[in-house]
Amino acid sequence: MTPSTPPRGQEAQKQVAVEAGAQALTGTKLKIAEAALETLKTRGFAGASAREIAGSGAFNQALIFYHFGSVQNALLAALDLVSARRMQAYRPAFQRARTISELASVAREIYAEDLENGYVTVLGEMVAGGVSDAELGEGVVARLEPWIDLVEGKLRELLAGSLFEAALPARDVAFAIVAFYLGVDMLSHLGGERERAESLLALGERYALLLGTLLPSQGGGAP
Repeated sequence: MTPSTPPRGQEAQKQVAVEAGAQALTGTKLKIAEAALETLKTRGFAGASAREIAGSGAFNQALIFYHFGSVQNALLAALDLVSARRMQAYRPAFQRARTISELASVAREIYAEDLENGYVTVLGEMVAGGVSDAELGEGVVARLEPWIDLVEGKLRELLAGSLFEAALPARDVAFAIVAFYLGVDMLSHLGGERERAESLLALGERYALLLGTLLPSQGGGAP
């Protein structure tokens, strides 16, 4: 799979559903989703009640249930906004990366921007909420699939023709990378410490540079 090749089967359906969900957010629905997003940033998942969301957006809370059916669906709509905005902002740089080292640098930049925009908080709160709510959890996972697809495609591109191409299952490694990134996000959010997360990402850059020397497509040895 290349970065331009859409995922297959259920993965493709999930990605289409998430993208369609973000595009469908207009008018009052967009206003509610924006308010839900802001509430997640300031109050967290536990504090994201219909009343708090409505107060954040200055509208009647009945509108949440009229347009989304439940608070959970409104929060997923907020996550759709985050997913769409992150993908639009980061996909070009991600696809321009031509080495493992460049890819690691992009990941570090994404983390810094996610932190500044409050997306670290939103992702962490929604993942935490999904742990105790199976239906919500499924919705959160569906919104992570496009990122796993993106990482998988880039890994296949960068590892092509090397010993690692056959040894490393790209889909599993992509899942592990996204899971690691989310874990770093959540721990830095819970602990309030950026330094440790940034240290880990810097370490990843150094090891990525070493790994790059082993790949023929990046000037390393022959496979």
